[in-house]
Amino acid sequence: MSGELDLVFTGSGGQRQAFRTRIKGLEAFLEGRGLFLPVRDISGNGCSVDAEGQDFVVGDDFQVDLYVNKKLFLAGLAATVVRRLPDGALGCSFDRLDRRQEARLDKLILEVQKRQIATKKASVCDEELEK
Repeated sequence: MSGELDLVFTGSGGQRQAFRTRIKGLEAFLEGRGLFLPVRDISGNGCSVDAEGQDFVVGDDFQVDLYVNKKLFLAGLAATVVRRLPDGALGCSFDRLDRRQEARLDKLILEVQKRQIATKKASVCDEELEK
């Protein structure tokens, strides 16, 4: 054993590069279109939104404001449509996030992860008690 460690990251072929999560009540406001769209899932790299009936195409760029339960959480995210699914969903990547935007987005996703872990632990504990 040589003591070396090789790490290989692949990001092509549609592989997700970041943890994605669903957040109840999360909406994306597309400033240029004046539209609120429900967010299906989000990560530090992008999001998926329900855009059925809208005329977006791959490559469209826009500014996104994120709202949680109708309250502005994060404004002015640059986004690009990277895929359009047959059911009308859009896959969008976030572009050129500044440090503040990146930190706020990471915090939101981390809080959701913590809650998911706590919920999972609680259900495991409940199962153990029932045995």
